[in-house]
This record gives sequence, C-alpha cells and structure tokens, in this order.
Amino acid sequence: MKASVLRTSILALGLAALPAILSAQDNNMTGVWDVSVTVKNCQTGALIRTVRSLQMFLRDGSFTETANTASRGISVGTWTHAEGQTYQASYSFFRYNADGTFAGVAKSADTINLSNNAAAFSASGTIQDYDANNVLISKACFTHAVNRQPDSSPPLPQSK
Repeated sequence: MKASVLRTSILALGLAALPAILSAQDNNMTGVWDVSVTVKNCQTGALIRTVRSLQMFLRDGSFTETANTASRGISVGTWTHAEGQTYQASYSFFRYNADGTFAGVAKSADTINLSNNAAAFSASGTIQDYDANNVLISKACFTHAVNRQPDSSPPLPQSK
C-alpha cells in the first residue's frame, strides 16, 4: 500500500511539473537561426573570412547547417544543453577545392549563449581543418551573431 501511495505521489508531482517543463522546452535552441560567422586567426585575431549560414537545431539534439559558400558542404552534428542559457554544439562538414574535388573535413565545436527571450544567441568556438588524408592543417576561432528565423520553432506536441 505504501509503495502504491508513493508511486501515485511521484506521478502527481511529475504531472504537476509538466507545464514548467514544456515552458522551458519552448525557450531553447530548437528552430532555424540566421547566422553571421566571423572566422579569425586564434593567435593574431586577423580576419580569415566571414560566412552567412542557416543553422537548424532539432529537439532530438541533432544539428544541420548550410552556408553561402560553394567551398563547403552541409554541416551535420549534435547539440546539448550545458547549463542555464548555455549550450554546446559540435559538427563537421566537407570542404571542396575550387574545381569541386574533395579537399578535406572541417570539425567545429562551439559554446552557445542563448538570450533570455530565446530570440538570439551568440557563440564562439574553434574550427579545425583536416586534409583529404585526415591530417590537421589549420585551426581557427570563430564567433557567431545570430537571430532566430521568424516562426521557425517547431510546435510543441498537442495533448490528446
């Protein structure tokens, strides 16, 4: 009997917390983001390139990105909540030579700081470039300035 009462109490507490959990999920990274990327030399701060991209964070923790340059492919990776308004993402993409042949792989890791209203975020991280033989050839640092695309958050599941 005590075990039954305990289970029922735990279930009731869980159900009572559900609206707060769903509210917290609504204020997260999921959705599509318009990203301005600035890539710099980590030691000197010299500008290497700027890129514009669209990044999509899905509820299951998967990540995809496309950028406005033909020298790279689509990014694929994962993201996770670290703490508070901070998230981590890691992803990779193929790089191509000017003639379209495979040049290598870029691997990125970034730390994301989501705004309190979840309408924007800033991020910083590193990108490592590997040649076609998987030999590290360069490392750079980047920052992101980001705004959420309007109406890009997936709707929350409807209760039945």
